[in-house]
Amino acid sequence: MADVNAQLVAKLREKSGARMMDCKKALVETQAEAAKGEGPWLAAAETWLRTKSLDKGHAMAERTATEGMLAHKLSPDGKTLTVVEMTANTDFVTKNAEFLKLLNDLLELADTNALDSAEKLAAQTLNGTPVAEAVKALAGKIGENIGIKRVVRYQGEIGYYIHHDSKQGAIVELTGVSGEKAQALGKELAMHIVFAKPAYLTREEVPADLVKKETEIVAERLKNDPRNATKPPEILQKIAAGQLGKFYASFVLPDQPYFRDSKITVAQVMKEQGGAAVKRFVRFQVGAA
Repeated sequence: MADVNAQLVAKLREKSGARMMDCKKALVETQAEAAKGEGPWLAAAETWLRTKSLDKGHAMAERTATEGMLAHKLSPDGKTLTVVEMTANTDFVTKNAEFLKLLNDLLELADTNALDSAEKLAAQTLNGTPVAEAVKALAGKIGENIGIKRVVRYQGEIGYYIHHDSKQGAIVELTGVSGEKAQALGKELAMHIVFAKPAYLTREEVPADLVKKETEIVAERLKNDPRNATKPPEILQKIAAGQLGKFYASFVLPDQPYFRDSKITVAQVMKEQGGAAVKRFVRFQVGAA
């Protein structure tokens, strides 16, 4: 059988947030998967931990890959927002005057030309120099791996929030509401998005394989709980639906407890706004993979 070594245990702990002893046990219990490779083995062990309710919910957490900064520009009418994310190896470089100047120059270039992707921006020319070359030159000068990570442009009835450190933010486009009301509501929802980190706007957007896997985990968890032995099927179905609902609340915006009042959901907040609805949203976290 494959060796359950300290390095594997550490990798599983990083992925799951579970205790070292539980990670080791999970790897032992799923050792048959080792023949498929380290990745499948770790995935099986992580699923085993979740089935036993031993994980800490960190499996879906983002891993910060690097440092960087966001720059944004809003049109005078409040209906167009351009955001440029530029990355670097260390946070120190984001205080470098040349880094900040390049970032702001790129923002102006993206906004002026209505660009909506890093690829389009990299293909432009800045002061007679191709943008890609200007970025490369600065990287060589200050010894950092600088890059244009993302360019996003939203137009319409929008609201946004950029955190004071320019490292996190979100934009929300709304329907059924306009003007200052859309801007205010959009900002509130953007703040929630930065806080709660939803990945999807609807349940239907959640990948089917994730839902299937979670459904199987919930079923296995209920089966292993001796307290459920005498409960009728309809009660177990309700419990399973409730647990699956918590799963959706981790990723789906309308299902999430509202950041200002966890007793209500975002869907309930939107219902109070009459015909307002979220058309789309985007979240920024500098350096996230």
